[in-house]
Amino acid sequence: MLPQAIDRVLKSFGLLRSRIDEALVRDQLRRIRWLWLVSQPRVKSSRVAGVDSGFNYIEYRGYALYVADVVGVVVDSVEGGEELSGDADADVVSTTFIESELSAYSIAMEIDEVRKLVQRADLVLVDGSLVAKFASISRAAESGFEIEKLKGISFRRYLEELIYLVGLHAPRIAFVAKNTNAKDVLGLVKGDVYYFERYTTETGFSKPLPLENSASLGVRGIASRIRGEIRRLVGIGASVYASYARFAEGGRVYRVEVVVEDGEDPRERMRRVFDLAASVSVSGYPYPLLRADQLARVSEKDVERVAMILGIAADPQGREVLWAGSL
Repeated sequence: MLPQAIDRVLKSFGLLRSRIDEALVRDQLRRIRWLWLVSQPRVKSSRVAGVDSGFNYIEYRGYALYVADVVGVVVDSVEGGEELSGDADADVVSTTFIESELSAYSIAMEIDEVRKLVQRADLVLVDGSLVAKFASISRAAESGFEIEKLKGISFRRYLEELIYLVGLHAPRIAFVAKNTNAKDVLGLVKGDVYYFERYTTETGFSKPLPLENSASLGVRGIASRIRGEIRRLVGIGASVYASYARFAEGGRVYRVEVVVEDGEDPRERMRRVFDLAASVSVSGYPYPLLRADQLARVSEKDVERVAMILGIAADPQGREVLWAGSL
C-alpha cells in the first residue's frame, strides 16, 4: 500500500469514522421499522428450486481457456432429498473482454436452466438480481461478443427469453441477492440491506418497492425497460419489485426481486415467496440456492485440471512476467 493512502486515511479519520458509525435520526429509524413487515413463515408442502452458475478461466498469450457451469437443485420441503440438474462447458476463446463475456454466458446458461425447472417446482430461486442480469445481457446483445460466434448463440434471443420467463411465469420465479449495495428503498449512505439487517431482528420482509420508483436513476431506467419489454413481448403490464427478507430470527437479510402483474398485490406475491423460501431454508438461507452455489463454483484448480488434460498447462500465460533481469 502506498504511504500516501495511509496519510489520506489519517487526515480523513473523523469523516470516515462518522460514515462507518453513522447515526440515524429518529424519523429514519421509524421509517425502517414501518417498512418492515413482521411475518412468521407458514411452512407447508412445497417444491423449491435454486439456480446458480459459475465460471473461471486461465489467460494465455493470445487466448483463454475457460470452464463454465450451471446447477439447478430442487428440494421437497416434506419429503426432503434433492434433485440435481445442470450443464457445463469448457472451451478456448480469444477476447479482450473475457470477464464480461463469461458473465453474460453464465447468465444465458441460467436462463436455460430456469426454463427447464419452472414447471417442476412451485418456486424457482435464481441467485442474483434480475435488474443486473437484464442489464448484463442487454450490454452483451449490443457488443458483438466473440463467445456468441464461438457457441452459436444470440444474447438478443436470451434477453427475450428472460423477459418471456419472468413475464409468463412471474409467480414461480424470484431472484435472491446475497450481497448487494443497492440503495433503492432508503437512499442512505450505505446499502439498504445494512439498515434492515441492523435495525430489525424479526423474520419477515420489507414492503415491496416498484423499482421504477427506485432512488437510483440507473435502476429506474432498467426497471422501466423491463416493463416495456414485458408489455411488448408478453402483452401484459408488470413491474419489477424489490424487497428485503429475513428467513430466520436474527439471521441475515437478503434482497429479493419479483415481477408483479398490474392489479396484483405485491405484498401477497412477496409473502408467497417468503413462505416457500423459508420452508426450505437452513440457517436462514434457502437450501436449494446454498447447494446450487456450492456445486456451481469453478475453482482455479478445476481449470488447471482441464488445462493439464489438454496438455496446455505449460503454455506461456498472459499474466506472466515476460522478462526479468538486472541492468
